Formats: sequence, C-alpha cells, structure tokens
Amino acid sequence: MGLTREFKLTTTFIVALAISSIIVEAKPFPGFSHTLSVKLDARSNAPASGAPRVPVAPGGGAIFPITNYGAKSDGKSDSTMSFQKAWRDACHSNGPAKVLVPAGTFKTGEVIFTGPCTAAPITFEIQGTMLGTEDLSMYSQNQWITIEHVNNVIVTGPGTLDGLGASAWKHKDDSFGGGVKLPVSLVFFKSNNSVAQNFKTVNSKGFHIKVLESDNVIVQNVTIIAPGDSPNTDGVHISRSQNVTVADSKIGTGDDCVSIGAGNTNITVIRVECGPGHGLSVGSLGKWKDETDLRGVTITNCTLTNTKNGARIKSYRQSPSLSASGIVFDDIVMNGVFNPIIIDQNYASSHLKQGSNVKLSDIHFRNIRGVSLSKVAVTLNCSSAFPCQGVELVDINLSSKGAGTSDGVAVRSACQNVKPTFSGKMNPASCLA
Repeated sequence: MGLTREFKLTTTFIVALAISSIIVEAKPFPGFSHTLSVKLDARSNAPASGAPRVPVAPGGGAIFPITNYGAKSDGKSDSTMSFQKAWRDACHSNGPAKVLVPAGTFKTGEVIFTGPCTAAPITFEIQGTMLGTEDLSMYSQNQWITIEHVNNVIVTGPGTLDGLGASAWKHKDDSFGGGVKLPVSLVFFKSNNSVAQNFKTVNSKGFHIKVLESDNVIVQNVTIIAPGDSPNTDGVHISRSQNVTVADSKIGTGDDCVSIGAGNTNITVIRVECGPGHGLSVGSLGKWKDETDLRGVTITNCTLTNTKNGARIKSYRQSPSLSASGIVFDDIVMNGVFNPIIIDQNYASSHLKQGSNVKLSDIHFRNIRGVSLSKVAVTLNCSSAFPCQGVELVDINLSSKGAGTSDGVAVRSACQNVKPTFSGKMNPASCLA
C-alpha cells in the first residue's frame, strides 16, 4: 500500500513537472513582440510620438528556402507550388520565420500567402528575381502575389518582381466599370502591421503594389518601373485602409505613381520621386457605388518629373455620394509637369453629364514650385452639384518655359465651382483676381 502511494506521488510529481516545462516552453522568447513600437527607417516619416508599429524580426528564426521545396532557378519551370509549400511550413512554425527566394530566376503563376499564421513576424525575402507567368488564366483573382489575413509580414529585397507585363497590356480594360482586369503584382489584403521595403518591381501587368483593407502598412525604399505608355500600371494603390505610409521610393510608370482611393484614413506619402506617370493622385473617387469616405491624406516633400499630372484630386461624374477631406499637398517640386495642380471633379467619359457627388473639403496646396508644361498651371474644376469647400493655396510658384528662352512664360489659373483662398507668393495669380 505504501509503495502504491509512493508510486502515485512520484507519478503526480513527474506529470506536474512535465506540465510545468510545457508552460515554460510556451512562453514567448525574450525580446520578441508581435508589434514592437519602434521608429521607422531614418529616411522615413517617423514622428517621435505616435510612430507606426513596425514588426521587427529578432535574430534567429527558421528559414524556408523555396529551393528546398523543388523550385528551380531556370526562369522557365513553374515554381508556384514550391512557394506555396514553403509559405505553409513557415506560416505554421513558431516564432519568427523567413521564406527565402535565393539568387536565381524563378517563374510562378498566382501565389497566395494566406493566414492566420502561428509564426510572427514572417519575412518574405527576395534575393533573386521572380517572373510572373504570361498566361492570364493562371490568375484567378487578378493578383500575382497576395498576402492575405496575415499580420506582421515583412516583404524585403534586394531582389526583383518582374510581372512581364508587356505580354498582357494589349488586354487592358478601357471600359467604365467592367471588363478584363490585369493582375496586380503584390497585394496586401487585411494584412496589418506589415512592411514592403528594399526591392524592385518592374513591368507589372496591372498595379505594382496594392494595399487593401489593411492597417499600419509601410512601403519604403522600393523602386517601381514600367514604360510611360503602359496602361494602369499604378505604382502603389491604397484602398479602404488606414495608417499607410509610402516613403523614400522611386516610381516611374504609365499611370499614377501613387493613387489613393476611397475609404482610406491617415495616408502619408513622403519623399517620393515620381516620373514618368500620371502624378500623385487622390482618386479616382466615386467610380464604384459602395465607396466610403476618405479622410486625412498628406503628400509632402516629393519631386515629379515629366508627368502628366502633379498634385491631383479626381472624382467621377455621376458618382455615389461620399466625402473626401483633410487633403494636403506640401513641399512639391514640379520638373516639367503638364497639370501641376489639378482638381478634376468631372473625370470620366463625356457622355456622363452630371457632375460628381463627391464632397471635397479642407484641401490644401502649399509650397508647390517648378515648371509647368501647360499655360494653365492651376486647374480647380469642381462639381456644380457639390462645389469644393475650404480650398487653400499657399506659396505657389509655377512657370512655363518658352521655347528658346531662359525666362519663365506667364501661366494662369482656372477655377470652376470653387472659391479658394490664396496667401503668400502666388504665381500664377489667383483665378479670382
């Protein structure tokens, strides 16, 4: 009986010790936080207070090279499943994890990195080159690389995403509200506290980078390139998201360098070099019936060279009713821009006669200077249905260089359905003068 009781006590002690060790093992390892509160890269928009929470991978962590899953770096073999398998194992590991694309050229179709994941943070490191397949039937969601329902993701380089877009641009969608949509190269969908940095994306079929329904995403130090005549190849597009920053990047495409759609809150674009392309755009707004309000956009310390537009806000005619407010363009240099400052609330086909129902208010253009390729350097074309409210222009200095001359040629402003306020240096003169 005593032996039995002693055996039971010993067994109980061993079980308790095992449970205790499991509990200890389950604790987060020292120094790790899912969302460490740290400053951005020194070149980024990093206010001392309220800095975005950026995932930081501590030393160590498991690495999952795609070549361990059969990927071939010959630029021809389909490595799609190798990427998916590497992500699956990384996602379901513990602690920090890295999916590694080593040196070489890897071709894939649609790649979907989905969560939720037990690993955090997860780094997707591209050292080599990824090629997107030319077969459009391989993109069921019109997206090439998608990160969805995963938080704390870092997409980093120094490698390249090559969408091989030239093979697809002939299929571009010119219709209003329908038709063929070309795949976006990289999409963050419902992926919070994430970063895209230090890589190059070239010749996307559709947009290069898209941030959708996400919170606290940073795109920094990326190079985005496509021919100036490539259709719908926006550099970075942001929609229905909040607290998104695009910083310290070089973007030259056939469409908007950065486009900020409806449903966004607190968007910052800082130190972006744009050109060629259609400029830095808020909009298009009001294209789709389910759009929601836009609040808080700051675009600052940027340079645009040989672009179709500069600081632009555009909304569709016959749009649903929504508002866009708190929009600031500040400290912008225009190096040969056709429409340096433009609000166009009558954007779309001419057969749509009704003005836009987007209510624009609290709009600021400040310290904008350089060369206009148009005699009308400031165009404020607001809607008759909802005239723009609270539009301010401060310290505007734009000139048009005449052929064979060294002096700036006079430019002018044009206003419709708006009564803006002007202060500081004003060239061109106020459209109310």
